[in-house]
Amino acid sequence: MRGYILKRGEGEKLFGGSLIIKASPRSGSERTEMFWNAMSAGQSTGVHVHLTSDEFFYVIAGSGTALVDEREAPIKAGDSIFIPRGEDHRIRSSADDPLELLFLVDVPGLAGRFRDAHLQFEQTGEWHPTLEQLNAIAEKHGTIYKTLD
Repeated sequence: MRGYILKRGEGEKLFGGSLIIKASPRSGSERTEMFWNAMSAGQSTGVHVHLTSDEFFYVIAGSGTALVDEREAPIKAGDSIFIPRGEDHRIRSSADDPLELLFLVDVPGLAGRFRDAHLQFEQTGEWHPTLEQLNAIAEKHGTIYKTLD
């Protein structure tokens, strides 16, 4: 594989383009995955934990809150968040403001979870999973969801 340059909006687009996989083993990165995400106002990742990977976020635009372990703090453009493997976390955009993020994991697997969820989304046209449905996909990729909000 060779290195590459992706411009804004380029990459593997999922969920109507609100999530873009920028780097993964499929595109040549063997040890990390990188993503761009636009979270709608009030949207949340839900409380979850990655069993095998550390996760890093950089806030490009907007505001919201980050829950890391049991600590919650406001976040805004320019902030960075580090979550070590095994630690509960959630990112939530503010009710008034979308949140634009760049994030990565140091062990591949999250892209597979997003791809599997996207396939489910495509089949139904609208996807609002239960916690059990989400975990049926996520657990195969080393993630466990504890809440949807």
